Amino acid sequence: MSQPAPVSRTRDRIRVRTPMHCPICGEALQNVIVRDLGSAAARVTWQLHAGECPQHGWFQTEFVSRPPSEIFAVTQPFGTSRRVVVNGREYFSFSTAWSTVPPHEKRRPVNPLEEKYWRTVPVQGATASASAG
Repeated sequence: MSQPAPVSRTRDRIRVRTPMHCPICGEALQNVIVRDLGSAAARVTWQLHAGECPQHGWFQTEFVSRPPSEIFAVTQPFGTSRRVVVNGREYFSFSTAWSTVPPHEKRRPVNPLEEKYWRTVPVQGATASASAG
């Protein structure tokens, strides 16, 4: 009796593109990992995106069917949140453009990977003064 082909359980995609950029300086992230977390129902995208900024460290976000409302500073992909100090102010997360979208627009179908919703306002003067705490 022949065996069926093994089912691939790989749910991580490495060195792929993500709409997420460094929320501090706005640069594209490196070493990107996208993990498919599953699906609660048909046509529902549930993913975690993580990437590294050479100057400011790792960031990640998770979303289900809609763009993320926050991007978090983390110790490593899938790790714990970390504190980032920029110009003397602490940050643990950064709001995205999606968090400012009016409720009536949020009810419309959108592409959760549309880059305009993932944008954050870069923190002024962060390139030289940001540090992990």
